Amino acid sequence: GQGVTVNNLAPGAILTARNRAQMVTEAEALVQRIPAGRLGRPEDLAGAALLLCSDAGAYINGVNLYVDGGRAIA
Repeated sequence: GQGVTVNNLAPGAILTARNRAQMVTEAEALVQRIPAGRLGRPEDLAGAALLLCSDAGAYINGVNLYVDGGRAIA
C-alpha cells in the first residue's frame, strides 16, 4: 500500500549486555576485520532504524542496510 516501505537492517558484531561475555573472548579477532576499528553498539543500529522509520527515510525502499562498521566490504 501507499506509504509502506520494506527494508532490512543487517547488523554486524554488536556488543550488548547479553553477549558481552562471548564477545570479550572474540573481540580482538573481530575488530581486526572491522574497518571502523570497534565493535558496534546498540545505538549504532538505533540511528539507522530511526532513519528508516522517519520521514527522512520515506523514499528509501527495498534496502538491505549493513550496519557493520564496514566489515561487509572489507
